[in-house]
Amino acid sequence: MKQDIFKYDENIYQIDVFMENKPGRMSCYYIDSTNPILIEVGPSNSFPYLISSLESLGINEVKRSAMTHLHLDHIGGIGHLVEKYKEHFVYIHELGLKHLPNPEKLWKAVSEVYTEEWLSTNWGEIKPTPINNLRSLKDKELIDLGNGRKLEAIYGPGHAKHHYTFYDEYSKTLFMGDTLGLIYPHGNFVQPNLPPPDFNKEVLFNTLDELYTLDLKYVALAHFGIHKNPYQLIMNAKENIELWIDFVTKLPNLSINEATESLKIWLSENYRILGVDEETINNYINNGNFKMQIQGIKKYLHID
Repeated sequence: MKQDIFKYDENIYQIDVFMENKPGRMSCYYIDSTNPILIEVGPSNSFPYLISSLESLGINEVKRSAMTHLHLDHIGGIGHLVEKYKEHFVYIHELGLKHLPNPEKLWKAVSEVYTEEWLSTNWGEIKPTPINNLRSLKDKELIDLGNGRKLEAIYGPGHAKHHYTFYDEYSKTLFMGDTLGLIYPHGNFVQPNLPPPDFNKEVLFNTLDELYTLDLKYVALAHFGIHKNPYQLIMNAKENIELWIDFVTKLPNLSINEATESLKIWLSENYRILGVDEETINNYINNGNFKMQIQGIKKYLHID
């Protein structure tokens, strides 16, 4: 099975789990400390790639993991993880205690956006996770990584009300989930990720401002990878969110599909003006759910 693993400072491993069977779409992270932890698990269909990569590193048991939030591309494989490692437990927002043991409501809500057929084919069906394998997080909670190393859980809504970021002060790495947005290979700029129902600009900016005050060397994104210019990227994310909201605010009265196409065209043209190469533009455009972005921004703006 194909593998793509990159080792960073202080024994942090970035693992591509080939979401939707594509490279460069979903990163999971393994901190190989004396008390190790996995961050993110990816969707159900990516689980075999995750396990194959871990085993290639000589890791045959994972005792615990931490999830940034409850979107299925991040947590869809949790049930598989707990099924494989019986003693495994998962740190997650308290809403996970409600939804993961009985994921039908979560599945239904997501399928209304993507359709059940698309979800089953691309991300795979989610398995229930026993509540005894789940632990809810508290803001500023410190997770022990051994030898005095701690992973701080920082509650950070704006993208989703159930979102945490994780800060490893030892390596100065911030595991951001979707808080920052999307950076697809081989881009070096942030594309916003503003889904309904929880996107809120003021709340998200407050989260980003708090994270900006940390002593950072790296930011680790789910979509995708570890990046070495954290402060620049946080500012870039805020600038681009403002631009997207301004664009949607000025749209004429279009259908959701027409508005989606307008956003894609506008975005592609802007990337070309900035000198972005066509391969990178296609990577961003082809891997973005722009209908969802329009819906998220309109809900925030209270536009029907």
